[in-house]
Amino acid sequence: MSELDPEFLQRQDQQIAAQFGEDSPAAREFDRARRKVLLHDILAFLRGYRNHLLDFGELSEALAAGEPVDLGIQEVPLEAVRGSVDRYQEFDLAFLPKHEGLRDRWQRVEAARRYGLPMRPVELYKLGDVYFVRDGHHRVSVARAHGDKTIQAHVLEITSRVPLQPSLKPNDLPDIRAYGDFLRVTRADEILPGVDLRLSEPRYYARLLRHIALFRYLNREEGEEPREWPDAVRAWYEQLYRPICEMIRDSGVMKHFPK
Repeated sequence: MSELDPEFLQRQDQQIAAQFGEDSPAAREFDRARRKVLLHDILAFLRGYRNHLLDFGELSEALAAGEPVDLGIQEVPLEAVRGSVDRYQEFDLAFLPKHEGLRDRWQRVEAARRYGLPMRPVELYKLGDVYFVRDGHHRVSVARAHGDKTIQAHVLEITSRVPLQPSLKPNDLPDIRAYGDFLRVTRADEILPGVDLRLSEPRYYARLLRHIALFRYLNREEGEEPREWPDAVRAWYEQLYRPICEMIRDSGVMKHFPK
């Protein structure tokens, strides 16, 4: 029978349509993923965090240092894919679909997987140890729904001023951004490599910056201009910050503040 035979084509259409209909395997898989999102939303509410992906733009503005480096094609752990460049509110933290409007494309990717069709690598940014999707959100989502451990990806890495771990949640972003902005202004991460200056509240970084600026102004000879920022930051750390931290640590008072 010719492949152009009307009956053959009709059967093909019926078989393909069965993969996308209301009771198709792909539709049931999407519905299952949506039910999981509801459970994740409830747990997130009870635990006090927002259940959506991390916003790459919000983080990269404060944390990115340098241009992206092409790492090529590699297998990436799916649990570390936690954010998106432009669709962070459409998927939850487990990368499952949050909106019904994602159904059509999601089911097509699911059906392609069931047919065993090849899929091109997804496109990711890597910032710290966290990955953000540039292209391939539905492919990542379907893979997560099936419990896959890794996914093939084309990765561009951007150096982060602040270490980022896959356990990062949207509620952590204000603290991370404030610290990143502080490092970007002071360049303390370059001047004092390996030194952790993180504070307990985002609002304290402006106060710390004023402290360094005042030290820079006062710690100069009469009639001289304030020293350059790198020298001032280094001197502030060596002469004030580190000695005070050592005094507090040696006093044993921190045992009363375990967090």
